Amino acid sequence: MNIAKFLVFTLIYFLVFNHNLIGQKNEKIKYKADELEYLKINKDPVRKLKFNVEFVQGNTKIKCDSAYYFNKKKIMEAYGNVIITDEDSLLITANKLIYNGNNKIADLFGEVRYSKNNNILETNYLIYDLKNKIGSFKEGGKLFDNNNVLSSDYGKFYSDRNYSEFNQNVELVSPEYTLQSDTLEYNSNTKIAYTFGQTIIITKDSTILNAKGGEFITDIKFSEFDKSTIETNEYFLKADEITLNKSKEFYSVSGNVKLISKLSNYIIMGSKGFYDKKNNISKIYDNPLLKKIIPNDTFYLSSDTIIAFEHINESYRKVVAFNDVKMIKKNFEGKADSISYFIKDSLIYMFKEPIVWNNNNQISSDTISFIFFDSLINKMILNRNSFIISSDTMNNYNQIKGRNMTSYFDENNFMKKIEVNGNGESIYFALNDSGNSIIGLNYMICSDMNILFENNEIKNITFYKNPNAKLIPPQEISDADLFLNGFKLRENERPILEEVVHYFRKKIYLPNEK
Repeated sequence: MNIAKFLVFTLIYFLVFNHNLIGQKNEKIKYKADELEYLKINKDPVRKLKFNVEFVQGNTKIKCDSAYYFNKKKIMEAYGNVIITDEDSLLITANKLIYNGNNKIADLFGEVRYSKNNNILETNYLIYDLKNKIGSFKEGGKLFDNNNVLSSDYGKFYSDRNYSEFNQNVELVSPEYTLQSDTLEYNSNTKIAYTFGQTIIITKDSTILNAKGGEFITDIKFSEFDKSTIETNEYFLKADEITLNKSKEFYSVSGNVKLISKLSNYIIMGSKGFYDKKNNISKIYDNPLLKKIIPNDTFYLSSDTIIAFEHINESYRKVVAFNDVKMIKKNFEGKADSISYFIKDSLIYMFKEPIVWNNNNQISSDTISFIFFDSLINKMILNRNSFIISSDTMNNYNQIKGRNMTSYFDENNFMKKIEVNGNGESIYFALNDSGNSIIGLNYMICSDMNILFENNEIKNITFYKNPNAKLIPPQEISDADLFLNGFKLRENERPILEEVVHYFRKKIYLPNEK
């Protein structure tokens, strides 16, 4: 009998009479090939199979170009075009396989590709437990589904549960974002990923979210992150918790919320808020506070709600605060119903009964605006019904009234000049050199005037365009002479630091609360 006939006869013998090895649960291993050769390696009997090699154990089928089968150890080594299939639509391909028939664990090497239910995993080394449907890789792997690519250095997946774990240099890439993390758990059915530790998400429009971990739905319908930061072109938005609703392009934030400007040195803090990505709006509410650091001072602003608007045109970038706005800085307090802060021009507008206190001056108008220069208040513009009330050393009220005014300040926030434009009126109490006696009351009407200050006291007044003045001696001053029309003292509304800055407020304990 020649060698070829012997090999064919031997192969038929094994196929017909099932000279098979029994694996776990007595599952027999059947094998066939075009050629079969008996060998001994280290005194162990070995079957060498070549061409169209096929092994079958239970519902698992393995094909390859060639193989060595160690029948006593129940171990198979397969080479070239390795293919594993199973009853549950499993398909694994590789260049090399070591398969243990006792525990049904396969070690696959070289261009390994695992696929099941539209999920594909690629790696160079995969350990797969065919009995428990568990796979793991330690030399880098990529998981593909219909829309996403998930890669990491290490990973483990549970085929029956459609659940995977990824560790070290984890990256999830989708058409709309890239997620980077150190640890990630992923359910390929629900498309939910859980990240642990530092997590970074970069959207296609360059919005960046940093988090300490969270629940992330990979088709971006709704996701939650802990200790998170969103980075936009203009802001960092930080919070204890950030919830993403992609269908609305909307991020909800809560707990120690901070909106930090990249373009100007201010921070907005609060307890709750959101980032509307579609409209480029960030809203902070629940004790919101704007804090701007300026030389040797801090500017604080509080209100019910603060909104930051991003815009391609930098002239339209602004912050808006409304409902019970209060602000305070060194020698300066103010309040209004609402304000707008234009970032490019360092310009603040105050609306609806705005009022400002500057040292011993009360300043009001229909609208008030400030211009900052080098982070200091450079000038203040009053439009319509402008009124300034100043108290002197004898608690008299000097008053300046006009249609519009412009006030200029020095580096210490003291007024140094006021320009009145239209319908000017003033009442000024002239005092002796000691400041303890009234010389007379100056009353002036004119179209325009300039008032110069020194050490926050009126030094000189210049009147323009048909001035009409009179000096009333002290003994002739009546109550009707003391106030201009529209005079209203509002000192009781003047904010203090604890009213504006919530974290400076003292805790008031109720009985038995301590």
